[in-house]
Amino acid sequence: KKRAALKEKADAKRAVVEKKRAEKKAIRASGAVRPYSLFVQQTTSGKKGKINLKSVAAEWKALGEGQKQKYRDQAKKNLSKRRATRQSMKKSPNKYALFTKQHFSAEYTAARKNTTNLKDAFKAASRAVAKKFKSQ
Repeated sequence: KKRAALKEKADAKRAVVEKKRAEKKAIRASGAVRPYSLFVQQTTSGKKGKINLKSVAAEWKALGEGQKQKYRDQAKKNLSKRRATRQSMKKSPNKYALFTKQHFSAEYTAARKNTTNLKDAFKAASRAVAKKFKSQ
């Protein structure tokens, strides 16, 4: 029984690691999100051996604004892809999180009127929101 439980635990841990790897891979697949990084990738791809980054930087500086704009546009597209990918991976908020988002600011404002210490006001507002949520 112990071996089976340990194996199950190890498998669950492995599954979590694999999921994180897949998420990171999906994010990286969106491409470079900075124009210069995109230029370096495209300039150095397929080259073997040592790559002289000083010469690549000099090439980048020598490019005109029109040529750089192509990289800026592609980087902007890659960034929007990356943001969409990250957004799709987010968990949806639970009921308590939604309730807190809706009620916390009013409770915090009320708590600030009673105390000058911000930390105490935050704690009081958090307690009040939790109490309201539990009383539903």
